[in-house]
Parts: sequence; C-alpha cells; structure tokens
Amino acid sequence: HYSGSYGQRTTGQFGYDGLGQQFGVKGYLGSRFTLYATAAIGFANRGGITSAEQAEVIRDLIGGTQLSGFRLGAGLGLSRDWSNVKSAISRITASFDQTNWRLLGNLRFEKAFDSNRDKLHFITSLGYQHRISGGLYLGFEAVGQDLEGFWEKDEAEGGCKVLIGPAINLEPAHSKLSFSLSG
Repeated sequence: HYSGSYGQRTTGQFGYDGLGQQFGVKGYLGSRFTLYATAAIGFANRGGITSAEQAEVIRDLIGGTQLSGFRLGAGLGLSRDWSNVKSAISRITASFDQTNWRLLGNLRFEKAFDSNRDKLHFITSLGYQHRISGGLYLGFEAVGQDLEGFWEKDEAEGGCKVLIGPAINLEPAHSKLSFSLSG
C-alpha cells in the first residue's frame, strides 16, 4: 500500500511535520499469521529528509478464517521512528466485520530504546465504518498516543494526545486499489 500525508504542528503517531510518503506491504504467512511492514520518507517543512520503518508479525488467536465475524490477534515487531529512535513493539488487535459495517481497534505497546523517552508507550486506535453503497464507506476513527499520560505525572513527551475525526473509504469493485481520506 501507499499513503501520502502533509502536516503542520504534528507530533508522534499523528503524523510527520512536512510531506510524508509511506510504502507498505501486508501479506499472509500461512492461515493465521500476517506480516505488516512499512517504510516512510519525509520531507520536512523546515528542510531536510528523514525516514521511518516498522515490521510486525501478527497472529490470529480467535477468528480470522471467515470474511465476517469477530477476530482477535496479537503481534510483535520492531520500529525506527522519524527521530531515529528504535523500539520494540507489541500489539493486540480486534475487529468485528459484517456485510455492511466494520468495527476495528488495536492497542500497541512500545518500548523505546532511548533514555529520554517513557519506559513504555500506550497507543490505541479505534475505527468504525458503515457501507453507504457498493464500495463506499463512511465512518470515524480515533487515535490516542501516550495514553500513559493519564496516570504518569512525569510523562516524557508532554502528555496524552487524541485525534478523533471522520473517515471516507472507497473500495472499487474488481480493483486491487482502495482509497481512504480521514482527518
């Protein structure tokens, strides 16, 4: 997949402060494992170029053998963020798919290998979409970063940040491409 973004005054999981270009691959390893890997390059608003990478393997623990129904998974991986900090990551995923709607969410735990970062980061996302017609879906998404800021007084990155906004997804029939717009 490919995604492009432009941001100003962004932080962490919410984006890159400049023009970001991300390329990724998602593939299935057997019937219960998913490989997810991304590589991104960013052109900063103030000049300069940087990159970020991530790779994970997620295993379906419940479900995943049908197109609809409940699915629960867990995964492990590694990442390197825009500021060159390397991290170990783990993730719990859940989804419930039906013919005309989807509810998806995940909770990511991140252990950054940098003394200026928190001991453990909690990052979550939640999304809902409803089929309007054919391959057109409308919904919302919510992303929370540094959730440990709710209970840690000395949260290193300045506290919890939350994004909630609308989402439009288009999956044309008989196409290998899909399109998403959210904010």
